[in-house]
Amino acid sequence: MQDAKGSDSPRPIYDVLIVGAGPVGLATALGLWQRGITNILVIDQTREFRQVGQVVDLLPNGLKALRYVDAEAYERLKEFALNRLPSPEKQSSGGATEKPAPAKRRWCQRNMQGDIIHSFETDFQSWCDRYGEGRISTSWFNLQTTLRELLPPERIQANHRCVHVEETAVGVRVDTISDGDATDNPFAHWHMLRSQPETASSTPNNPGTIRQSVAAKLVVAADGINSTVRQILYDHKGLQKWAKPQYSGFAAIRSRLEHVPGPILRALET
Repeated sequence: MQDAKGSDSPRPIYDVLIVGAGPVGLATALGLWQRGITNILVIDQTREFRQVGQVVDLLPNGLKALRYVDAEAYERLKEFALNRLPSPEKQSSGGATEKPAPAKRRWCQRNMQGDIIHSFETDFQSWCDRYGEGRISTSWFNLQTTLRELLPPERIQANHRCVHVEETAVGVRVDTISDGDATDNPFAHWHMLRSQPETASSTPNNPGTIRQSVAAKLVVAADGINSTVRQILYDHKGLQKWAKPQYSGFAAIRSRLEHVPGPILRALET
């Protein structure tokens, strides 16, 4: 990278630049890395990687894809998810401690009267028996962290918000803005949660905004539903309507409570 206004040092040209360090961007980078394409860079606008996000369900096709991308990532996520709620131990007849087989779990959909109108098993083995691969639930943070830890840290750079994309004679140039107040080590919080030593200071940089450019032969837009890359590419091309997400007018509401309070049920019915 270099300052967008100058050329004090030669600017590296990456084979692939991935915009977005979420699970899709990191899985793409990991798949390339495992197949010998190592001249890559992943950038993300976040200032620090923190434990945020909701639970993600990885269904059979997703797990099959992950296993194809990287077998180690697949095994790590599977082990974490299956051991997240350990089964109670019991004493065997010989006095040794053993764990019983995981109990079957079911997801149930109920109507307003509390009657079950649809249900299916959610345990890993039931899905594996039916579809040839299981189903796991894990946090967004754990999925992101597992993929991140299998890549060299220097291949992922936080605090780089994409503001412009332009084709050039040698590839694509991506201009970014960085916040000078961000920490030197965006992975510090990550390391702290993983009980690993921090590898750099997490003190703020000098204040101010820093503009930089990245050159690559190929750019992959993995920056989510509010993709900045998509908005830039669609601008002035008659596609502005599709540049941002469109609200369908429907919302899904789910509750894990056994009994939903009456006032909430009445509000949902209206």
